[in-house]
Amino acid sequence: MALNPKSLAQRAAARAIEKSVQVADVATKYWFYPALEPMTSPTLIMIHGYRGNHHGLEAQAGALTGINLVIPDLPGFGQSSPFSKEHTVANYSIWLADFIRALKLEQRPFLLGHSFGSLIVSHHVTNFDDVSALILQNPVSAPALEGPKAFLTAVSKSFFALAEKLSPKLGEWLLKSWPMVRGMSILMTKSRDRSLRTWVHRQHDANFNDFATRDVAIQGYRASISACVGDFAAGISIPTLILAGERDDITSVEQQRQMVALIPHQNWRLRVIEKVGHLSHYETPEIVSDEIKNFVKKIATDSRIG
Repeated sequence: MALNPKSLAQRAAARAIEKSVQVADVATKYWFYPALEPMTSPTLIMIHGYRGNHHGLEAQAGALTGINLVIPDLPGFGQSSPFSKEHTVANYSIWLADFIRALKLEQRPFLLGHSFGSLIVSHHVTNFDDVSALILQNPVSAPALEGPKAFLTAVSKSFFALAEKLSPKLGEWLLKSWPMVRGMSILMTKSRDRSLRTWVHRQHDANFNDFATRDVAIQGYRASISACVGDFAAGISIPTLILAGERDDITSVEQQRQMVALIPHQNWRLRVIEKVGHLSHYETPEIVSDEIKNFVKKIATDSRIG
């Protein structure tokens, strides 16, 4: 029987094992979601988006019971401590390499990045050879100011610039203000299901302000608009699954197609999920998870044959 996203998230949380590891100067919190047969199952590391934490990916984790899942809180977000240096895509990529090494996995993991996480993981695989395959979920594949809602991005950029000019306390208050959080949630949620919309809004209320300081939030935002997956696509040399939302306000389907055309590796697949935007992890977790399961199974089968 199909479960709604809220129930899937609850199912994942029930099997989550909280862990921590020191990665360079970052006290990194992560959660392990063991597969039903953990000794024979592959491992997938999932990297959440900007201003999120591991909770954002728990709905699809609830549907991925056949895969060992690892979801860290990015440095400066959730329960992980911030960097002592700037929070840039490059620094997150270096941290990710150290994190993967610290896990001491027997086999190379699969790696997924959602939204801002897609920038981190795509940058990572062009600089490090430590994962077997890549999954880009709602990737930011084109410059933010060239997306379908470029005007809103420009407004958001001005909003963050104002928050930076204010005192740290007032700037943090502005970034965490209810109108800002709820407005973002309303714009990005595409489902017409009232109960689902309510749950998504509550998820953002609970988790979207889970950043360490105002400066972390501003640096992270600056990083999120400073690059795009298209900048790294030509360097992707491993099998890649791209999960795009038909109604994504950040990157259009056409921009996704332009990005994947740059990937030199022959083994890639673009899947456009209908009637959803940038929040596929909340609105369509079962569809996303089915695509992930099929992709992981195919790569595992190809590896055995090879």
